[in-house]
Amino acid sequence: MVPAERRIIGFDGLRAVAFLMVFVSHKAPSPRTEALGSAGVWLFFVLSGFLIVRILAAARGRIEAGAATPMDSLLAFYRNRLARIVPVYYVFLFVLYTTRLGGPLNLGDDAFKFSTWLYLTNVYIERNGWGTELGHLWSLAVEQQFYLLFAPAALFLPRRRLGALCGALVGASVLMHVALWSAGAWPVSFDVDTVANLGLIALGGLAGLRTQPLPGWLRSDAALLGALALFLALPLLAGETGRWLILGRLSGVLAALVLLQIVQSPGNRIVALLDTAWLRRIGVISYAAYLFHVPLHAEQVLAAVGLHLAGPRSVTLALDLALTLLLAEASWRLLESPARRILRSPPRAARRPALIHPL
Repeated sequence: MVPAERRIIGFDGLRAVAFLMVFVSHKAPSPRTEALGSAGVWLFFVLSGFLIVRILAAARGRIEAGAATPMDSLLAFYRNRLARIVPVYYVFLFVLYTTRLGGPLNLGDDAFKFSTWLYLTNVYIERNGWGTELGHLWSLAVEQQFYLLFAPAALFLPRRRLGALCGALVGASVLMHVALWSAGAWPVSFDVDTVANLGLIALGGLAGLRTQPLPGWLRSDAALLGALALFLALPLLAGETGRWLILGRLSGVLAALVLLQIVQSPGNRIVALLDTAWLRRIGVISYAAYLFHVPLHAEQVLAAVGLHLAGPRSVTLALDLALTLLLAEASWRLLESPARRILRSPPRAARRPALIHPL
């Protein structure tokens, strides 16, 4: 693992929380859990922006120090993202689209399948709606689109402009919400539109670039607990899902605050709770778990081996979670971790600027 991506204590636990929010929304759907799942995806976006923008800022620092070129840094960035994201994603699609495992599932029409290969799932869904068990791939498409759009700008512009670049994306996201609302767009557009969601990633980036410490009271156990609890409670209190899709992204400010609180208070008891072994492990394998959880149904898996389960929803929910995590763990050990070792760019020896050193 390159130093610029050294793990921050508590972040894997936060990934686990985000995944569990999304898992519940898909496995026990209701207006409130759907709002909770949306907030979970937004938490993923803010967290991703926090880390990715710091990585790009570090790379730009090396460029300005004369230790690298923009093009070399861009290629290294894309190579590392490819190593982390692409192998398991395409293996997942290939297995579902070409084997009997995908037979019982609604995998969408040919145009939808084509969009998944190109990371354009959100564009297809915005035009045509959901109607497939792979609709959750829209968020991965948004992430990839962010990498393609943001990374070149971040690495070719002066590092001091990174904050302004993130701020511009946040502003564009706000304007997109206004434009969609003015045009009477359907709720799906608010959910999956690229520009509407890039603001959350950029908001995380702004938090990642922050160098000033938070006030002492905001770094306390109570403040972190309160911010995290409020972030989790807001979608459950929101009620009508459509209103939450329009206004709920404001909760991204809370998510960014939580990240700063975690980074600046590594000794916080809430951080220690997020860093418990089981939460940390779920966070490590959360990418594959997110990929697998929607089309994975314990009842179908057990029926395929001759075991027919007839139990309450809570039992099947627990089995779905257990099977998802087991499969994600296997994916991490057998595919994702080896692919990262083979495909990643070697770490550079140049010293990282202290400004964006992960705490």
